[in-house]
Amino acid sequence: MREPIGTRTRGGPHTGVAGFTLIEVLVVLTIVGLVLSGVSWSVEALRHRDGDLALERLRQVLEATAERAQIRGQPIAIELLPDGYRFSVLDPDGRWIAWEAPPVFAERRLPESFRWGTLSGGSGVERRIIFGIRAPRFELTVHTPKGTLRYTGRSTGAVLLEAHNAVPS
Repeated sequence: MREPIGTRTRGGPHTGVAGFTLIEVLVVLTIVGLVLSGVSWSVEALRHRDGDLALERLRQVLEATAERAQIRGQPIAIELLPDGYRFSVLDPDGRWIAWEAPPVFAERRLPESFRWGTLSGGSGVERRIIFGIRAPRFELTVHTPKGTLRYTGRSTGAVLLEAHNAVPS
């Protein structure tokens, strides 16, 4: 007759001490270690994927801003904040005010390890790109752990995203 799992006794049939052998404990610890290392790799991959998605989202939002400004006939600006960006529109008095618009134009934060680089073609000191009836031409760089990326705005409203200065893998 076989013994039920986990009821083996250590030290022979007369000691009565139940337990696991050293080999069983080591096998379980090895399996747990492999599972945890797989989980940590997955989390790191998701972190990189989130950064890539944030970069592509910004490119699409810049294109949507150009299109929305042309359709509305009202200037829309994207303001580069130290840790993110937000959108503004001109009020009747000529002041830029926060734009309460659909969620696609909501204020966003950059991923933690990202920071703004240079902006050319924007409105200078305010770090603002203004979209009007015609889309502006601009270049905006973003520093990421993978290197520096460049957004290039075309007069057609298209925005290109390309590696400007990639970090070797």
